[in-house]
Amino acid sequence: MVEHSELYDAVSVVVPCHNEEMNVEPLVEGLLQHYSEYIHEMVLVDDNSSDGTRQVLEKLAAKEPRIRLVIRKPPGGVGRALRDGLYTARGKFVLLMDCDFLHILPELREMFDAAAEGAEVVLGSRFSRESVLINYPLQKILFNRTFHLLASVLFRRRLRDVTNNLKLLSRDVVNNLDLESPWFAANAETGLKPLLMGYSVRAVSISWINRTPDMGQSSFSLFKNGWGYVRVLASLTWRTRFGFCSLARPSGAGRL
Repeated sequence: MVEHSELYDAVSVVVPCHNEEMNVEPLVEGLLQHYSEYIHEMVLVDDNSSDGTRQVLEKLAAKEPRIRLVIRKPPGGVGRALRDGLYTARGKFVLLMDCDFLHILPELREMFDAAAEGAEVVLGSRFSRESVLINYPLQKILFNRTFHLLASVLFRRRLRDVTNNLKLLSRDVVNNLDLESPWFAANAETGLKPLLMGYSVRAVSISWINRTPDMGQSSFSLFKNGWGYVRVLASLTWRTRFGFCSLARPSGAGRL
């Protein structure tokens, strides 16, 4: 699984955790089993969990010195957790992921391949031709495809899946990424903003498997969180199409 010496001890893994006591330990063990040589640290962010997630994280940190804990105080939110995790991460590359991706860890290999080949942002795409979706809710598919159709028209690019929280970012991207959304729409920002700033972006096909009952329920609500995605589209369209607060890539920026 680990072929690229330039990635050895270079990757920070950032995982936002809200009520993930059943999932975070298998995820950490799987990452270490498959990609230990790449992992510089794992930044595990407890986002105001009400179950035993914090206790599990503390147990893991006591056993594995590469684990760094971020214990958040209210208000909660995936975007806030991602922002704190990115601020804490120190690796040359940062892998963003949720506990949902526990079952597809071997597929991350192609994302690391793309980074080693020079991509500054690697997107784990659930909607490529080679992707496999298992039990993906129909309403979420319809919302996702509508969002990407609108984004493709507004930004004049063919976009398949920029909203998935499975991304591998170079250090330069992380340093220049400003997340504004407090909730799930931050996942759209981590995909769209680097693209609009001019970084090289590559999509890699991955599978998506819905949570099984033993993994607990996702806290994502289409009704509650959908407007956040609309606001991201509106904000980025205003900035890029009308020149207000441009997202131009900083001069002199480059990969480490």
